[in-house]
Amino acid sequence: MKKVSAALFIALLSTKVFSVAPSMPRDLTKYREEVLHLGAKLNTIEKEIGSKNDLYLSSIESMKQFGDDLKMYQARLDKLKDEQHRAEIDNQKILMNYLAQESDDTIEDWQKKAHLQLLQTSQNKWKQKGEEIVSFQEKIDEFTVKLDELKKNEAELQVVISELEKRKKTAMETYLTKVEKKNELEEKFQERKLHQKIAKVKQTFSPVAKVQAKAERIFARPLEDFLSYQSSPKGVTFKYKAVQPVKAVGSGKVVFSGDLASYGQVVMLDHGNDLRSVILGKMSIKVKKNDQVKDGEVLGYTQGLGSEADHLYFEIRKKNTAQNTILWLDLNQVSKI
Repeated sequence: MKKVSAALFIALLSTKVFSVAPSMPRDLTKYREEVLHLGAKLNTIEKEIGSKNDLYLSSIESMKQFGDDLKMYQARLDKLKDEQHRAEIDNQKILMNYLAQESDDTIEDWQKKAHLQLLQTSQNKWKQKGEEIVSFQEKIDEFTVKLDELKKNEAELQVVISELEKRKKTAMETYLTKVEKKNELEEKFQERKLHQKIAKVKQTFSPVAKVQAKAERIFARPLEDFLSYQSSPKGVTFKYKAVQPVKAVGSGKVVFSGDLASYGQVVMLDHGNDLRSVILGKMSIKVKKNDQVKDGEVLGYTQGLGSEADHLYFEIRKKNTAQNTILWLDLNQVSKI
């Protein structure tokens, strides 16, 4: 049987057989919509909390400013009252001197007139201090009212922020529950898509021929760390999490490296003696066609979904016929789990 060329390989991969995909379950669609809705709701609550926190901080700053101004005006008022008190004492003394001079015939008129002017000046000073006291008292009363209003607003904002935080907590709990359920359904859906894709790939690649029951040699596995594996009459599917290196299962030459439509990436190695290995999955490929690679050399890296599990399909082919790949692997390595 002739070997499949890279061009034919791409043509096979891009045939219509791969275009059929399982329809999305209604439950998954429902949970996706609910997660989007709850996410938008949480975003709105977060913005509202941020806005109220800004108002709260602004209120605190205004209270501090009004409090400082109030202390300043109160200190000035106390000083004015002290000055008025001293002015009143001076005024009383001047008044007593003036009255004494009025009854003294020995005092010249110009002296009496001078004492009268001194008395008037003293009285005006005392009156001026009184007017300043009234003005500062009005400012203090005004600032006190504003400070009371700010304290009231602060208390109201605290209540509003507290209520918003409770709403956020409830919404977040619901959101996380929905996300967990959505992710669970997503994983099942993606697993169905992968299994269907793998089935189509194997169907396309596998000509009608008798599969060799006994392996001629033992290959390594493409992943060192995996959660579980599932063997079919042809290939082995590894279940894994996170990003990790995909390694060559043996020394050989890269005969194909590229995308498989929208399903993932493929790397095919020629190991000689009509033996080839095929690795299919979500990968960031680091090798190119015609590269010579050694056993265990990194071919690329998986592109996992963080905490969600994903799958990598591996197959050994002889004369372009899929073999019972599990028989070609080191059972001690594969059965480590």
